[in-house]
Formats: sequence, structure tokens, C-alpha cells
Amino acid sequence: MIDSAETLIEIKDVTILRHGLTVLDSVSLTVSRGEFTAIVGPNGSGKSTLVRAMLGLIKPDRGKIRVFGVPVDQLHEQRSKIGYVPQIFDIDINFPVSVFEIVLMGRYGRIGVGRRTRQDDRDAAMAALEKVGIGDLKDRSLARLSGGQRQRVFIARALANRPELLVLDEPTTGVDVTATGNLYSLLRTLKKEGVTIVLVSHDIGVVASYIDTIACLNVSLVAHCKPDEEVCSNALCEMYGSHAAFFHHSDTPHIVVEDHPDA
Repeated sequence: MIDSAETLIEIKDVTILRHGLTVLDSVSLTVSRGEFTAIVGPNGSGKSTLVRAMLGLIKPDRGKIRVFGVPVDQLHEQRSKIGYVPQIFDIDINFPVSVFEIVLMGRYGRIGVGRRTRQDDRDAAMAALEKVGIGDLKDRSLARLSGGQRQRVFIARALANRPELLVLDEPTTGVDVTATGNLYSLLRTLKKEGVTIVLVSHDIGVVASYIDTIACLNVSLVAHCKPDEEVCSNALCEMYGSHAAFFHHSDTPHIVVEDHPDA
């Protein structure tokens, strides 16, 4: 775990139950300001539940969560500092609004519900679209975009409010390899600009040079470590089997899961 003078997210002994089943079991995790953390684990490991609890969308049965030093259920103006990119496949792509209008929705946390947008709001939305490289698509509908372009629309919506913390839940689902690579390049740029990033994925094919720490989750926290630490390899093997390992190519290590020989 990386030492830092400021902890942005503190999760302490969080347990969440659903229908008598334990979804998360005594999870403790911290994320420091400016850190890029990936939360990885197999399907059903509780990753999305942890993120929703981190955002205050789910109340833990036990434990505490603080964000920006404040209990998550008491966040008020601090919520405007958080950008959230949900799982894209949960979105209705036929919703009759333009790309620009979707991104402008990212400003509502700042301007308030029912209030009119101002020029600075529209400028911020356009700047976010330009930042993710799709300013020329502002008048299109979601249905006319590729998976990678839709992904960028929702990242732009999250960036329109100029967040200090960006949380992405399975952002590479349904997009191709090129779009995934472009996403990580964009996230690396945002990290250099000081944005704290939490990325959730069931796919551990993450380019390790982009991230600072990995939280290996499988209902409980198996490990929280730097990508090149042995404890990370051991945790991945514990979750995915002995065929999970690190492979180093040049200066860029990758976390991969090989096809199991018995598969």
C-alpha cells in the first residue's frame, strides 16, 4: 500500500449482506489522493457493490466509509468533486438526447436540479468532449456511436464537473482492444493532471504500468499491493488459479490470465 499524506477514500471493515448472503466481508481499503487504483476480481466478487457503497449508493450493514474525510452519507458539496462512469451496458442507447446533452448532465450536480445551464456549463461540457477526443460527435445520438465512442461520452460526462475523484465501473466491457488502449492512455493523462482514479474490472489484463495499486477482491480483500509485488501475483493465483501470473515484456508488465490447460 502506498503511503501518502492524504487519504481520499477510507473503507473500514465494511460488510454488506444481500438476501442472507455476504456480498462483502469486512473489507478495509484506502486510496490516497492522486493514486490510480484498480479493483479486480472474478464475476460476483463484490466489486460493483463496493464501488456503489463508496459512492454512498448502498449503505453497509457494518463498517464505515469516508470520502474526502467525510462520512459518505454526509457528503454534500463534496459530491461535485466525484465523477462516476457506470457500466455502459446498463444505459439505454435509444434515449432521445444528443451526446452534448448527455455530457451537459454531468454539470447538474454543480448547478442544481431544475436550474438553467449557463454558458460556463456548456463550455465545460464541450471542453470535456474535446478532452476525450469526440467533440465532432456532439450532435449524434448514442445509437449512432461505437462502443468505444459511447464509453468516451460517459467519461466526458463525468469529467464535465472537473472532478478530483474519478470512479469507473467496468469501463472496457463491450469495447474493442483499440478503444481499451485509448481509455488507459486517457486515464494516464488524467492521473498526471492530479485526478484520483478508481477503476473496477473483472478482467485482469490491465497494463500494470498505468496503475499504482491493485485491490484484489473476492468478497473479502485478498490483497492491496503494487502491481510488481510478489503478494499481488500470489493473490491473483489464489483468486484465479495457478495459471494467473505476471508477464514482463520490455518495460511494460502486464497482468494476464493464461488459458487454463484443462479448459
